[in-house]
Amino acid sequence: MATNMEKLVIIGSGQAAIQLSASLRQKKYDGRITMIGEEPYLAYQRPPLSKAFLKGELEEGRLFLKPQKFYDDKDIELISGARVEKVDTANKAVTIGGGTSYSYDKLVFATGTRPRMIPELEGAENVQVMRTLDDAKALKTQVDKLNHVTIVGGGYIGLEAAAVLRKMGVAVDVLERMPRLLARVIGEEISDYFKNLHEANGVNIRLGAEVQAYQKDGNSIKGVELNDGTTSKTDLILVGIGVLPNQELAAEAGIEVGNGIIVDENCETSVSGIYAIGDNALRPLEGQSEKLRLESVPNAIDMAETAARHILGLERPAYDPPWFWSDQYDTKIQTVGLFSEHTETFVRGDVAAGKFSVFYFKSETFLAVDSVNDPQSFMACKNILKMGLRLTSEAVQDQSKTMMDIFKELKTQKV
Repeated sequence: MATNMEKLVIIGSGQAAIQLSASLRQKKYDGRITMIGEEPYLAYQRPPLSKAFLKGELEEGRLFLKPQKFYDDKDIELISGARVEKVDTANKAVTIGGGTSYSYDKLVFATGTRPRMIPELEGAENVQVMRTLDDAKALKTQVDKLNHVTIVGGGYIGLEAAAVLRKMGVAVDVLERMPRLLARVIGEEISDYFKNLHEANGVNIRLGAEVQAYQKDGNSIKGVELNDGTTSKTDLILVGIGVLPNQELAAEAGIEVGNGIIVDENCETSVSGIYAIGDNALRPLEGQSEKLRLESVPNAIDMAETAARHILGLERPAYDPPWFWSDQYDTKIQTVGLFSEHTETFVRGDVAAGKFSVFYFKSETFLAVDSVNDPQSFMACKNILKMGLRLTSEAVQDQSKTMMDIFKELKTQKV
């Protein structure tokens, strides 16, 4: 049982929230921990929702990050199905629907994000997003009755769902208004690879697709009219056009926000003793001139660990470069670093065979790598970035050595 009089309240009950709670208890924090979540579930994994869970390969119970026993044993009070309506920073209290208030000494926003929705599709009965367990359950129950799905948005969520739906025999159109897939998060070489991969699996990819109108039949959408005069007839529309940070509650409480709740290197907000972690937080990153908001499991874990250490008065954890992954068909892409400021790219491996990596440089500074079915290169580059080693473009282009060999050489040189 908690013995310290300090009270910590976490708004949110997802990956970042449970990681923070686990990290605090592991480090002997003995204050009270109260976690308030809007969903009626224990903290669960989101990445499998559009993949293994949708395919029926992963049961609901295996999605949960920790069993109820963990909350009981670690003395974590979980309040599920409750929405925080107000944060009173002057009196250090949060109020949930129904009027119940919880006082705090430390407060953490782990409120995550919500999907963007297209205004014209609000309320239509055959329009879905893919963010929560309930979203995945709703789509899963319909798959057997679907002949065609139109996915609006060519990002990771949409493409992962497209891959699963095609494997289940559903015809899929992907409508992306940008000139290439995944334009915000990866380079052109990888965009082209995934376009070819999906088309080879029967997905109809429409780039530069602007919607002119939605054809309605009662409260359902039966077709999508595009700017080139064609119409995509459909049974269901899956919207995957990005997310918005859940920051309104923080803003109303007078906490500084931008494209997310703004935090410092310790994950602390503009109000002392209040933190934000996970997808909703706009954070500084090593080597970046501007704060960024990252949407990934590793980011949630890293921020939770950082906040836990600051709450306990410990040093920040060692730098870990941002990394991401996605599974589509039999292809896994793993990314480490941020490519957005790159000026040059170099490709290693066999693109035709589907095992290669794309390296991103700014002049002679190594920024990031996208590895397709190439875990060795991914791990080598993750270590290179983490340790601050100097990888040159000449080394990357020397394919007589593996990337792991190159990493070991760089490590030896630094020592």
